[in-house]
Amino acid sequence: MPIPKYVSAEEYSRQSGIGVEQVKKLCRNGELEHYMTEGGYYKIKVDSDSVSIKKYQEVKDENIRLKAILETVLNTVKQV
Repeated sequence: MPIPKYVSAEEYSRQSGIGVEQVKKLCRNGELEHYMTEGGYYKIKVDSDSVSIKKYQEVKDENIRLKAILETVLNTVKQV
């Protein structure tokens, strides 16, 4: 079982591309697994499979491009 990693709201914001205040709101709404330090700071759990918003967008864009290619190939095959 991996040891969970926790980061600050600021670090989570930097890595994910989500604004700090939005990260804190997600914590308050229970949408992000976290705990509060004695000083009142959020520490957000980061899974080993978490990815940055930049990487997510790259994969999403590639997926869209590949779907377009597949549609073109399928349409070509139907015409043959």
